[in-house]
Amino acid sequence: MYRKILLAYDGSPDGREALAQAETLAHACGATVHLLAIIDPSESMLIVEAMSFIPDNERSAIQSVLDEGVKHLRRAGCLATNELKYGRPAEQIVLSAREMGADLIVVGHRDQGTLARWLNGSVGESILHQPPCSVLVAVRSEQRANNVPPIRQLKAGAKG
Repeated sequence: MYRKILLAYDGSPDGREALAQAETLAHACGATVHLLAIIDPSESMLIVEAMSFIPDNERSAIQSVLDEGVKHLRRAGCLATNELKYGRPAEQIVLSAREMGADLIVVGHRDQGTLARWLNGSVGESILHQPPCSVLVAVRSEQRANNVPPIRQLKAGAKG
C-alpha cells in the first residue's frame, strides 16, 4: 500500500505521535520513512548589520532531532532517512513529497485555538489544498497523550 512515507518531524509531542504512527504504518507496509524538518527563515533569521543568517546552533539542534528520530525508527526495524530544508513548511513538504514520489505524508496535529490557527495558519490544512498523495494528520488520543515519551527517554531506556 505505502512504500514511501514522508514524515514532517520536529521532535515535539505531536511530532513524536506522528513518528509512532509512521513507524506502525512502515512496519505494516514495509515502507521507508523519510523524516523532514523545515526551518522557516522568516521565523528563524537573525539580522546583524544588514545581513541575515540562521544560527548554527539552531541548525544543529534540528539536525540532532532528525538523527534521533531516524535512530528510533532503525532500532524498531524500519528503513529511515532524514533531510533538513529551508522555506515555508507546507510548500517544502509538498515539494519533497513530489520529488521523492511519496505515497503518504504524515504530520502531527498541533492543538491550536481558533485565533492562533487563523493568525499562524495550519501546515496540515495547507498541505490538504494541494496534496500530491494521501495525508495522515496524526492526532494523539487522550490515552496515548501521556504515553509518548521524548526521544531522549527512549534512547536512555534502550540502553538499560
